Amino acid sequence: MSRAASDTLEKVSGEFEAEVLADLESGRKETLAKVESVRKETAESVAKIIETGVKLAESAKRQIVGAAELEARNAQLKALERALNEAFEQATRKISDSRGEDYEQALGRLIQEGLDVIGQGAMVRCAPKDRKAVASAIRKLPKSKVTLDDEPVETVGGVVMATVNGSMRFDNTLEARLERMRPTLRKEAAALLTGA
Repeated sequence: MSRAASDTLEKVSGEFEAEVLADLESGRKETLAKVESVRKETAESVAKIIETGVKLAESAKRQIVGAAELEARNAQLKALERALNEAFEQATRKISDSRGEDYEQALGRLIQEGLDVIGQGAMVRCAPKDRKAVASAIRKLPKSKVTLDDEPVETVGGVVMATVNGSMRFDNTLEARLERMRPTLRKEAAALLTGA
């Protein structure tokens, strides 16, 4: 082969090699750019997944803590209610066992409260064991027109008063008084126990 053909062939071969190398370099750069782009997208996706996971974990944690706090509060309220019921039962037993001059005076005050609500001419009902003390308390009331009814009341103490025609009734038994006081006593007991 002639020198000119050989030089031409070498020139064409060099140009082809340079072109192929330039294409390879361009492909390499393009591939590296795509890899970098995919790496960034993957990193962003992973960051979003982690962020979502953290948010879900925080939400689950708040729900668990909230449920536990609610459960603890309910348990505390149930314990308070049990303690109050026990205290009321003890108070009722203690009152039921005490029958003295103080008790007769207390009956007089309960009857007077009933008169303030019902008015004169009221009928008084009481437990059979309190009948004598109630009769004595009625006699000691100034100018009252109160009648001791023969119909007994199931109670540990106190009185039930009503108008003669039965249109108005006032339960002033010890149980009813305790029940009326229960919300106030519950609130005070809760304040004492919780320090609020």
